[in-house]
Amino acid sequence: MRKLYWSCFYAFFYCGVVMLTIGSALPDMRAAYSLSDSMSGALLSCYSVGNLASGIISGWAMLYLGAKSAIVILSFLVCLGMTILTLNPSSVILFLSCALIGLGRGSMISFSQRTINIFTNGDPMTTGMLHATFAVGAIISPLMFSLFHVISWKAGIIFVAVLGACATTIFLSIRDYSRLEGGKSSGDNKSLAFFREGGFLVIAALMFLYLCCEFAVNGWLVTYMRHKNMTTNYAYTMAALLWVVMLAGRLFCAWLSKFTGQKYILLVSAMGSAVCFGLMLAAESPVSVAVSVALLGLCMAGISPIIYASSAPYTNKYPLAMGILFTIGCVGGTVMPLITGIVAEIYGFSAGMSAILVTFILLIVFAAVNARRKQ
Repeated sequence: MRKLYWSCFYAFFYCGVVMLTIGSALPDMRAAYSLSDSMSGALLSCYSVGNLASGIISGWAMLYLGAKSAIVILSFLVCLGMTILTLNPSSVILFLSCALIGLGRGSMISFSQRTINIFTNGDPMTTGMLHATFAVGAIISPLMFSLFHVISWKAGIIFVAVLGACATTIFLSIRDYSRLEGGKSSGDNKSLAFFREGGFLVIAALMFLYLCCEFAVNGWLVTYMRHKNMTTNYAYTMAALLWVVMLAGRLFCAWLSKFTGQKYILLVSAMGSAVCFGLMLAAESPVSVAVSVALLGLCMAGISPIIYASSAPYTNKYPLAMGILFTIGCVGGTVMPLITGIVAEIYGFSAGMSAILVTFILLIVFAAVNARRKQ
């Protein structure tokens, strides 16, 4: 069981790598495949559609195929999708490959988070450490992509595919998944009763809004920096800086959660994120941009781990709850990059990025509602 436990940390690390890879490669894919702003947004949304589908597909796959077969098959899709990206595919195949990547990545996140919730009963400190490994992968990704860019942008994609093959191999080598498959005869196994609980609905709204913000920021950050006439290396550095600070912030929030209520950390983080994102949009000089990006990463750091840890009362009782929660969140991750691209094409790139600010403001509203909940 220890190998299964630690495999979840590697899976989260790898998902962090994948998260930033698409955004880092987007400028090169735009040039190689002649993609417009709206087509680029659609590409990011196809990736998010895969994440969206993963919540439902992975949940049912683990019920009917078993945990091991499901995670081995679904994790392999990331490797497959990354490989297809390097083969000069048609537009349809290009979008399909991004959907496969999103499906595999989302399944790994849903599986790993539920596994850790079961092993620790939703311990916020462990969840914070799990998400810190995601941040490590996200930090390494743009720096790695910058190094491989000397050879070719496709070389970076191939390296990420190899890391994905390692994840699949690890899951395949684990024999005992029994702790995840107990109680198959229970009626709760396929129950959707969590939809009748107000606490779950608030958490789902928070997940939706946060992934709106995270997917849009990560997907468009490098391209946004280049629109502000920053160098390519500077843009990659800003993507890495965002996650360096998020790593430090997640470790800090994991420690702080032992002394302060998670709901209040979430509310303060949401408010800070909105302010710092606004500062990033207003910044012009390289120094002011770097400061605002660092502050944004610090404020966003604790939001995702707290939402996931808060979901434990529902996800531990109902096996389908984690997948559904992730699916709801990924609806936001699907529509927001596309909305950003469409607004950018019609009204200009700055307006497109400003649309993301609306989701940050709504995140504050629901964080305030969550802070007033008794449970």
